[in-house]
Amino acid sequence: MISQSDTISDSIVIGAGAAGLMCAARLGQNGRSVVLLDHADKIGEKIRISGGGRCNFTNLNTSAHHFLSNNPHFCKSALSRYTPKDFVKLVSAYGIAYHEKAQGQLFCDDSATQIIDMLLSECTKASVKIHRSTQIHSVEKNPESGLFLCKSSRGDFLARSLVVATGGLSIPKIGATSFGYSIAKQFGLPVIDSRPALVPFTFDEALLKITQDL
Repeated sequence: MISQSDTISDSIVIGAGAAGLMCAARLGQNGRSVVLLDHADKIGEKIRISGGGRCNFTNLNTSAHHFLSNNPHFCKSALSRYTPKDFVKLVSAYGIAYHEKAQGQLFCDDSATQIIDMLLSECTKASVKIHRSTQIHSVEKNPESGLFLCKSSRGDFLARSLVVATGGLSIPKIGATSFGYSIAKQFGLPVIDSRPALVPFTFDEALLKITQDL
C-alpha cells in the first residue's frame, strides 16, 4: 500500500559502478529526482582496479561494428548519442591528465580514483541521493500505479522508473553478484546462461616451456 506520505522519486538506480554512476548523473542533470543504491561501502571498486589502477576509461576507436549484439542498431543509437569524445571532454573539464596506449585506449596518468571522484561529483551536482551499504531485499512493480518499490536494509524506496546497473559475475571478490540476472528473470526478460569469457591460464615451468609460443 502506498500512502501520501511516501516519497516518490523519478528514478531509482541500483548499482553504483561506472554505468550506474553515469546513468544517475545524466538522469539528474536532465531534471529527474534520482536515488542511487549500492550494496558496497566503497563506490566504484571495479573502476578502481581497471587498467591496472589507472582506469582505461574509453577507446577513441569505439564504434558499433566492434560490438556483437542481437540488435546491432542499439549500439549505433547509444554510441551516436554519447561518443568517446564527449567523455574525454568531461575528463578534461575535471583536469584529469590521461595518455593513449595501443589502439586508441585512454588511461589516467595518475589514478583510477580520479574517474570515481569525477562521477561522484557529477552525481552531487545533479542532486543524486546516494545510499551505500544498502542491501536490496526485493523489487516489485505495482500494476495499478506503475511505480517500482525497492525494499532494502535502509527502508522502502519508490520511483516511477528503475535502472538495474549491477553488472555481471566477472569479479565476485569485489562484490559482483547475480542480482541483475535475478531481477531480469523476475520481470520475464530472457537471460542467456552465463559462462567464463576471459580467464587466465597458469602453467608450471615444464608445461610453460613447451607451450609459451602459443
